[in-house]
Amino acid sequence: MTTIKENEFLCDEEIYKSFVHLKDKICEERKKKELVNNNIDNVNFNDDDGNSYSSYIKEMKKLLKVVLLKYKALKFGEFILKSKRKSNYFFSSGVLNNIVSSNIICFLLSELILKNKLSFDYLLGASYKGIPMVSLTSHFLFESKKYSNIFYLYDRKEKKEYGDKNVIVGNLDDDDKDILNLKKKTKNNQDEEKKNIIIIDDVFTCGTALTEILAKLKTYEHLKVVAFIVLLNRNEYEINENNQKIYFKDIFEKRVGIPLYSILSYKDDIQSMI
Repeated sequence: MTTIKENEFLCDEEIYKSFVHLKDKICEERKKKELVNNNIDNVNFNDDDGNSYSSYIKEMKKLLKVVLLKYKALKFGEFILKSKRKSNYFFSSGVLNNIVSSNIICFLLSELILKNKLSFDYLLGASYKGIPMVSLTSHFLFESKKYSNIFYLYDRKEKKEYGDKNVIVGNLDDDDKDILNLKKKTKNNQDEEKKNIIIIDDVFTCGTALTEILAKLKTYEHLKVVAFIVLLNRNEYEINENNQKIYFKDIFEKRVGIPLYSILSYKDDIQSMI
């Protein structure tokens, strides 16, 4: 397997060809594992075989980092973030406004959902960066042939005073929907009758934006957030009275009781690049 160097420069054609090759290999390895295990619920995707599913996923993540540097979505220096915290790097997914970058990101998002066997009824794109992400992620999930249909939503930054005044945009009338989830829910209690939502956004710092979406969803009693997925977890933290690092991801997950997944993280993927 040819390995990708995350700091090398590749032209668009090389990136495209690498993406297609890795995508095909990842899908092939996933199907092999599912075939051997007969059921996706029994599949272990976390192995270290040199030609394994996980190895190809790692290569796809390297390709993503090549794209982040190529299009200056990742910059190094001294920056002040929206949270007023100082940082030695700056991340902005807004400059990844090209289809090759979007394909890499959203394919990885779809594989994360499949790998972790996340059951959902809706994907919700956090405005604004998450909106195109849920659309293309839905496409790749649909391509996996594990869903008869996929529905996605997005939130409004501000409530409209005319027309559709809903803060959550999308068809939430599920009378005619026939959604094929990875794991069908049984309706034994009120909580299981709720519709599961996965919220997708570009970056996690301390959870302010995601908390705002949760507040908007409180008026929708039939909806339940089961997971958050972000492109980058910044691994920001605070120091407690015992001089220990307390990561905002851990604080956030404990507070809301919902797991947060990421494609990349500062500790695992970005720190070594600085």
